[in-house]
Amino acid sequence: MTLDHLRRTPGFGARPGYCTQGGREWFAYYGLDWSAFVRDGIESEVIEALGDALGLHLVAFARAEETRGQQ
Repeated sequence: MTLDHLRRTPGFGARPGYCTQGGREWFAYYGLDWSAFVRDGIESEVIEALGDALGLHLVAFARAEETRGQQ
């Protein structure tokens, strides 16, 4: 998963995507390295293991994109 997925995932507001400030705070809450995520992305399994609903929504979107051949 990449920052692009985070920015494009269907959100729960009027515009698609999660905001990067919220993403940064979410990563900090779970002790994940935001800078590494921005630079390299993160394995979906790491996010899934957290069991967080927002993270699971993001993983589902990223996997659907991969299935459709989009990255």
